[in-house]
Amino acid sequence: MYSEAQASRGKAAYTRACAACHGEALDGVAAPSLTDSRFIDRWREGTLDALFNFMKERMPPGRGGTLSDNDYLDVLTYILKVNDYRVGPGELSPDLLAMVMLVGKNGPQPVPDGALITTVGCISEEAGGRLVLTRAAEPARTRTSTSTPAELKASSQKNLGTLTFRLADLEAVPGFAPETHKGHKMQAKGYLVRQKDAERINLSSMEMLDSVCN
Repeated sequence: MYSEAQASRGKAAYTRACAACHGEALDGVAAPSLTDSRFIDRWREGTLDALFNFMKERMPPGRGGTLSDNDYLDVLTYILKVNDYRVGPGELSPDLLAMVMLVGKNGPQPVPDGALITTVGCISEEAGGRLVLTRAAEPARTRTSTSTPAELKASSQKNLGTLTFRLADLEAVPGFAPETHKGHKMQAKGYLVRQKDAERINLSSMEMLDSVCN
């Protein structure tokens, strides 16, 4: 995934620009730890470009973008090394960031509670008028609350699943009229709430993908 030399460069850049807040051992001082399960949960099941872009845009606090792109990339590999992600024969390059998924030590897992996600499914109404997304696919991480045409095209090609999610915060989606979309295949984006027998999505967007759900 990255080379030993790249991680060594990353350690030097980290010590210079990051250690004062995140600690010499990445265990957190004035800023959060970069090695605990909370950190991994924030980024797992997502591609490395999300973490790289966050670092580039916002780190160091108030001075995002003050390191070179190479330095940010090297620091990222150092963080991976300290978290025991394996060293490879070659360097991690910018064009690979969107292709490499970060997973926890137990391998791929369902997206964690509180994550901004996207999924597809069918709009239905339960007894009492509660709106749900049925036949929903396993949620995937997203970093944007709305979708580009390319994302919608990709979602339209996804298979339906077996999950059901309650839909909350409908008022956060301007112009969305759920009664006009019953039985339609939809793309839902929002924040995932993991709750036994009552999992829900606090919506940020809903887009119709097809007028039939099959």
